[in-house]
Amino acid sequence: MSEGEAEARALARRLGALEEGPIRARAAARVLSRSDPERAALALAALARASDARARAALLAVGQAFLDPAAELSYDTRAALYAAAAARDLAEVTSLFLSPPPLRAWVPPREPADARLSKLSLGHKKTMARAQKDPDLLARLAAEGAPEVVRELLKNPLITEPFAVRIAARRPCRPETLRLLAESRRFRTQPAVAMAIARNPYTEPAVSLKLVGFLGSADLADLARDGAIHPLVRAHCHRLADSRAS
Repeated sequence: MSEGEAEARALARRLGALEEGPIRARAAARVLSRSDPERAALALAALARASDARARAALLAVGQAFLDPAAELSYDTRAALYAAAAARDLAEVTSLFLSPPPLRAWVPPREPADARLSKLSLGHKKTMARAQKDPDLLARLAAEGAPEVVRELLKNPLITEPFAVRIAARRPCRPETLRLLAESRRFRTQPAVAMAIARNPYTEPAVSLKLVGFLGSADLADLARDGAIHPLVRAHCHRLADSRAS
């Protein structure tokens, strides 16, 4: 058994017993905060190398702990964990700390894309996003892409996986909107959504790097061959795909 593997399995079991979402992410943050940094770094590297569904779900929870301020993963914990991972040359772990800009910068349009929607208040749009049943109007709200509206839109039970993929694949797209999709309990565990987020040049690499670890080996290999995505994300996918194949 390699270093960190026993701890990785224990962490995966512990997190797997919890509901997917903020509860699991906060639990991951607590474990990392209370663990010896070197042992925690080795455990995370072992999680990244594992291909089973439970380990990948645990790695996703760790990624959410890094992204969600409510998880309360302190600066001191992050700094100690990064130092330990860097000392061991654990690129699977140090990649979680990278936050370069997206390949393409979001530039607000000069004119509203939808003249009718532009006349509505933000509150009205949010209410429509939560309760509207007209698929055409939902699509227009998604296309407008205001993060406050998309947050409510993702709560609408009529929003399906294919619809979420359409939002994630839209270009140009606000990075905040793509981050909301990556943080959505309903959609971040859908491989097609995760792939669309990772492939979008407007996605923050800090988001993609914490999301793709949930994907299976075939999807990782697919992303690793995609020359259109951020090179750091591509390299991370290549590294994960190789480590899981060995």
